[in-house]
Amino acid sequence: MQVDDVASVMKDAAYVSVGLGVIAVQRLQVRRNELNKLIAEQADEAKGALDAVGALVGDRVKVVEERLTAVLDRSR
Repeated sequence: MQVDDVASVMKDAAYVSVGLGVIAVQRLQVRRNELNKLIAEQADEAKGALDAVGALVGDRVKVVEERLTAVLDRSR
């Protein structure tokens, strides 16, 4: 009878181990998805900031070009 009890306990331990492994993998998948979402949001924010800076630089370059053109026109 003791051998059957030991086998039953070992079987239960194996099931618990597998169950804990499955739960751990699921938690890792959830965390990975959360991190992917966070990184995507931060990338979108960074892209928006770069677009704004790019537009500002473009506007400033246009002003400099206009001023240089005006100076060159006056010097002719």
